[in-house]
Amino acid sequence: MSETQAVTPSTRGPLAIIAGAGDFPPRLASIAAGQGRPVYVAALDGAADPTAFGAAELNIYRLGQLGRLLDELRRREVAELVLIGSLPRPSFAALRPEASTLKYLPHFAKAFRGGDDHLLRGVVSFFEGQGFTVQGPADIAPAMTAPAGALGRRAASPDQKALIARGFELLAALSPFDVGQAAILADHRVIAIEAAEGTDAMIRRVAEMVASGRLRIAKGDGVLVKAPKDGQDLRVDMPAIGPQTLRLVSEAGLSGIGLRAGRVLIGDGAALGKLADQAGLFVEGVP
Repeated sequence: MSETQAVTPSTRGPLAIIAGAGDFPPRLASIAAGQGRPVYVAALDGAADPTAFGAAELNIYRLGQLGRLLDELRRREVAELVLIGSLPRPSFAALRPEASTLKYLPHFAKAFRGGDDHLLRGVVSFFEGQGFTVQGPADIAPAMTAPAGALGRRAASPDQKALIARGFELLAALSPFDVGQAAILADHRVIAIEAAEGTDAMIRRVAEMVASGRLRIAKGDGVLVKAPKDGQDLRVDMPAIGPQTLRLVSEAGLSGIGLRAGRVLIGDGAALGKLADQAGLFVEGVP
């Protein structure tokens, strides 16, 4: 390659995708392959669906087979990798390491002594220490993140935008406590904050309060806000929404969703916008 030749995805080396559950890993693999990059998928056993990746080169790994994974990545001359998809936090005792993984256990023993952010930072530092570059999904496929503005035909009203802004302020203030990445606001107040249960369970909790009459949300009021915590490593822990989120928001009687543009995964934005239109919701990215 000449000094003046641009570096494009097709001129870079192979990309490894360490895949958890959900639709995002297969979509990222498809986008990266479409860019001309060789893609190797390390599907995490019990999380990723191997059949969702089509013809991509793929092997299944348990968490305790880290040594085997590293050997395969080096054999394939992989320099860059992405970790994407949901994975319930395992216990350290459940790793069941193979002999090739035993030497790495002290690193992960330290990583497990903290919250999710601490553990994920430990995972990133491990792979970087092994000579790999850890990329974020947005580095490979920025179109998978929320754009600025409305995804569908409906946009947030001035009052709804004010609720979204307040929600972002709330999440920023909670960042030092390493809690969730989402909240629900209505009637100029905070209705719910995501904790360990996750975004979907938080929305269901609000829906149950509405159904029981313990909470009233006026039509056109009520928004879900989602944004990363301050200092969150978006390479491995980017907030995300999908079709299920929209269905739950609609069932809870909320009016829409506010997202930090470029900092929340949405997958297929066009499909999500159509679903929002069908449900009468707004989904809006805010810079």
